[in-house]
Amino acid sequence: MHYHLRDHIYIAQFQDELIILDTKQDKYTVCFQKFSESLVDLLEGKLSFSEEKLFLSKLIDESIIEKKSTPYPFYIDKKIDSDGVSNVDWSLPLENKKVSLNSSVLRAFLTLLKVNFYIKVRGFYSTIRVIKKSCKSQSIYIVPQDEELRDLANIVNKACLIYPIRTKCLEWAMTFILLALKKKWKCNLEIGIQNYPFMAHAWVECDGKVVMDSQDLREGLAIILNEPFRKLTI
Repeated sequence: MHYHLRDHIYIAQFQDELIILDTKQDKYTVCFQKFSESLVDLLEGKLSFSEEKLFLSKLIDESIIEKKSTPYPFYIDKKIDSDGVSNVDWSLPLENKKVSLNSSVLRAFLTLLKVNFYIKVRGFYSTIRVIKKSCKSQSIYIVPQDEELRDLANIVNKACLIYPIRTKCLEWAMTFILLALKKKWKCNLEIGIQNYPFMAHAWVECDGKVVMDSQDLREGLAIILNEPFRKLTI
C-alpha cells in the first residue's frame, strides 16, 4: 500500500521545512522539521511501519493523504540550500509594443473575468480544476516560439489594463495558461514559495523558462504547484 497527497494538496520544501498548500482552504502551512521529514519519507515509501502507524491517522483525518495501490508519482521540489529571493513587487510585464482592442483581447478579457469569478466565488481549488480540465490528455501540445509567448503576454496585458480591478500575478498567470492551452501550447502555471520571510508568487513556465518574469524565480523559490503538466518523479 502506498500513500498519495489528496488532489487539493501540494507540497514543497524550502530549506529544512515543508510547506503545504491546501487549495480548498487557500491556505499555506509551514511544517516543523520532524513533521516535514516524516511526510516526505511517507510519500517516498521510506517511513518505517512503526513510525507510519503513529503518523497516518492524523494525515488521513485531515484529508492530506489517501491510500493508493501505486507509488506517489509526482516530484517534490526541495530548495534545501536556497536563500530565497528578495520581495517580488510584481507588476504587469509591459512592453512598448502596442496592442489594439481586438477579438483576441476580448477573449483574454473574458478569460480574466472567468478567472476572477472562480477565485473569488468558487475558490482556488475550483480554478485549478478548470486549468487541469482544459488540458486534454489525447491532445498533442507544442512549445511555442518566444515571440508567440510575448505576443500572448501583451494581449493579456491589454486585457488587464481595461479590467476594472487590479490584476495580481496569480490572475495574470492563470489567464495566460487558459489561453495558451486553447492554442495547444505546453505551458504551466507555477507557484513558488519561500520561508524567512514567507512569500508566494505565481508565474508562467514554458520549456523550463519563466515567461515575462524573472528567471531567478525557478532557482530561488521552491515550486509547490505546477499545473497542468505536473512534473513526475524521475
